[in-house]
Amino acid sequence: MLEQIRNRTQTTFAKVILAIIIIPFALFGIDSYLSSVGSNIYIASVNDESINSSELEKTKSQFIAQINSQDETTDPKAFESIEFKKAVLDKVIITKLINQEIKNAGFYISDSQVGTYISGMPEFQRNGKFSQDQYDQVLKVNGLTPKKFDNKIKIDLGTQQVKDSLRKLFYIPKDKIQNLVDLAYQKRDVSIFELKQDDFKDKIDLSDSALKKVYEESKSSFMRPDQVKIKFIIYSASGIVPTVKVADKEVKDYFVNNINRYQADQQRRARHILFTIGADMSADEIEEIKTKALNVLKKVKKDPKTFKKNAEKFSQDVESAKNGGDLGFFSRGDMTKPFEDAVFSMSKNQISDLIKTEFGYHIVMLSDIKGQEVKFKTVKNQIKGELIFNKAVAEYGANADEFGNIVYEQSDNLQEAANRFSLKIEDSEWLSFEDAKKFFNNEAFAQAIFAKDAIDLKKNIPAIEASPNNLVAARVVDFRLSASRPFEEVKSTITDFLVEAESQRLLISAGTKLIEDVKLKPKLIDWIDQLTIDRIDRKGLSAPLIDAIFKMDANPDKLPNYHGLYDSRGEYIIVKLNKVSAEKVEDKDSIDTFYNEYIAMIQEEVDSAFILDLKAKADIDFNPNLFGNLN
Repeated sequence: MLEQIRNRTQTTFAKVILAIIIIPFALFGIDSYLSSVGSNIYIASVNDESINSSELEKTKSQFIAQINSQDETTDPKAFESIEFKKAVLDKVIITKLINQEIKNAGFYISDSQVGTYISGMPEFQRNGKFSQDQYDQVLKVNGLTPKKFDNKIKIDLGTQQVKDSLRKLFYIPKDKIQNLVDLAYQKRDVSIFELKQDDFKDKIDLSDSALKKVYEESKSSFMRPDQVKIKFIIYSASGIVPTVKVADKEVKDYFVNNINRYQADQQRRARHILFTIGADMSADEIEEIKTKALNVLKKVKKDPKTFKKNAEKFSQDVESAKNGGDLGFFSRGDMTKPFEDAVFSMSKNQISDLIKTEFGYHIVMLSDIKGQEVKFKTVKNQIKGELIFNKAVAEYGANADEFGNIVYEQSDNLQEAANRFSLKIEDSEWLSFEDAKKFFNNEAFAQAIFAKDAIDLKKNIPAIEASPNNLVAARVVDFRLSASRPFEEVKSTITDFLVEAESQRLLISAGTKLIEDVKLKPKLIDWIDQLTIDRIDRKGLSAPLIDAIFKMDANPDKLPNYHGLYDSRGEYIIVKLNKVSAEKVEDKDSIDTFYNEYIAMIQEEVDSAFILDLKAKADIDFNPNLFGNLN
């Protein structure tokens, strides 16, 4: 019965968006809306299944938390890059594709499978057994209802079914990889010597004549692209915000009408006694049940200590009756509305009057409360911010066409539109096409201001929504053709380039000569390190160096053998291969370790190919105004 009561609410309350959008007033500007965009803004679609911004932001938060847990020194600016945003969106798209494939392929996860899996999860264990309290606490911390958590587990188990089915496509017996294992654990005895690039930097000619020679030889590399200067105005929802007024009564009414949004974190525990009413019962039968319920209500109110015993005796919710009517902890949105409204208005240990729902008459005792009840005063400013921003967005939408029309009709100036909407006309510095693309993170804007008519006629370009709820109007006021940048302007750049390139050339040349010399005079080098390495135990050497060492000719007749490698850290490393030990690996743990890594590598490639195939067959569409062209 408890599950029936919970399930009945899912059609409405499970669809309520609980994410709270906090408007950062101090950050309003051309890019402000990208970080506080409404939950219904279209981002992309995968086979006609849309992705909205709240889904994207949730995945982004998970990504950031995961990265920060692994490396707290990560620059937060990296999370605002277009590459990171593409990675987040790609993750959401892949999740959609896999979920669609689960349905299309007929994979099925039953409720009993989910229940068994959850009851065995170590996160919910206490003293070796499933703990309801532990389960309730974990879900609360993660902001999940039981229904949402069940759905998440179903998706995870379905995804695992897909992966398991893919892994049945290949099989590799262990006895077929012995040669690979032997190669992987082959040991090589090497000596190492290093030359430093910094030791060659003071040997470079940095006179003006040397720098000018590089300048003349590479003049095409120092070209300044075509550039424009523009005047522009921005009409945005964020700019309207300071003019919007919201009355306190409006804020209070919104809180009352959307109480579930703000009480979602609080959980309540209750016992109930249910007297069931059937759809086919007559009015007299229903009245008789009500009278019986009132009599029991009178008893438990007189002596609350008998509530548990009366629940066991009279309640027709069989499962909860076994536990004295205990329903466990639940959140807003988990129970049917009349039941929930009553429980969330009660005080601890209070016994309700009769509550009528579609299941019958309930007598409820509130036994416990977890989490703080959200008071109106604590969320008042937040709600006010939301309402102000929503009104600003509505006003922006109502006036967007008028703004565009004025910009178009008064094409020889921006002043008319600026006056009508109280906007400030701004001036840009010189902008190349690439600069213009970055100016509003919008390639369409760059193409518009670099169009031939925009440059020749110096008329307003049509208003462009550079990002959601941000309209930009601009006109070119000056233009200059591409030309060679003067020597003095690029002198420091040439200096840096010459120091780096020439010192690298000198380093590699010296290293190459030293290898030839040491072949004739083996004691010419005082080797820094003598190491015995294999592909597993690298002794701290870099992956490129390890790869180079294992590519060296291991013919015993040609040892010792020499090799040089330029390292990106500014070093030239000379390797002397002294000896190769190739023995058959018989250690079971070593074989198992290699085999597991080998299989994991193949599985990863199969998974990747599967995702690429899903993408190739899918109809994936992007909103170009949000992140630009992601194709």
